[in-house]
Amino acid sequence: MSSHNPYGRHLRYIYILLAVIVCVAALIMLSDYRNGNKNSADEVFGDIVRGNKTPGEGYYATDERKVETFSFDPNEADSSQLLRLGLAPFQVRSIYRFRAKGGVFSTPDDFRRVYRLTNGQWERLAPYIVIGRKYQLVSVQPKRDSAGIVRDSIRGTFPQKIKGDETVDVNTADSAMLCRIPGIGQYYASRIVRYRNRLGGFVSAEQLLEIEDFPADALAWITVSSAPAIQKLDVNHLSERKMMKHPYMGYYRASEIAAYRRIHGRLDNIQALYGLQHFSESDIQRLAPYIEFK
Repeated sequence: MSSHNPYGRHLRYIYILLAVIVCVAALIMLSDYRNGNKNSADEVFGDIVRGNKTPGEGYYATDERKVETFSFDPNEADSSQLLRLGLAPFQVRSIYRFRAKGGVFSTPDDFRRVYRLTNGQWERLAPYIVIGRKYQLVSVQPKRDSAGIVRDSIRGTFPQKIKGDETVDVNTADSAMLCRIPGIGQYYASRIVRYRNRLGGFVSAEQLLEIEDFPADALAWITVSSAPAIQKLDVNHLSERKMMKHPYMGYYRASEIAAYRRIHGRLDNIQALYGLQHFSESDIQRLAPYIEFK
């Protein structure tokens, strides 16, 4: 008479079931890894990203995050800010890995190196990348002697500063002339020229205070002329992409204007902006010198 052990048979079924579960779990983890969704606990940035989960991070979930656009420094932005900017979790982890190893974004162009960054992401975010002074290369930072005088790091000389009632026209001056303003060296001179180009010209000296850490005392030696004429945005004909590059426009306001044109046609005058959601009174006043309705 043969013996029969029902417990042994049940144990075999349990072992088979456990083996199947392990295989399925391994396949899911492998799939996530290949899609850039590796989220290991031993990564220095893993807990940060997992602690800020957004809709769309779960398996089979859909991405419902609202994409925002605002000025940011990729050297200091935290994971929640990077996710709000529309970067994928695996791109955020890539940035954290880069920074953890001592990597620095010295120029906006360095941001192109972010893992699998698309052209669309780059074109949308590039105008809003602001590299902090401490992360920029020494060659473009101001150098001071023991007396605290700003030294021109390009020519290796001390530019003669203006005195008394002399002033510099911020709309027409080149970098060398801007360096003659007390408190302004090559670093701020280059920032002024870049911001002037983005704006299309200055309408008031106070706009310079929009540059990070700009020395307010320097305004005493600065004037603003009407020549050359301010470069204006034709809101009835420019593309959404070109409008959004202006510092006072941005992604949401440019998108809203483009949507208005598609539905209602041209905008006749500035009063049309008051009915749009993303245009406050202060936004419209700042934009007024820079827009036209052809």
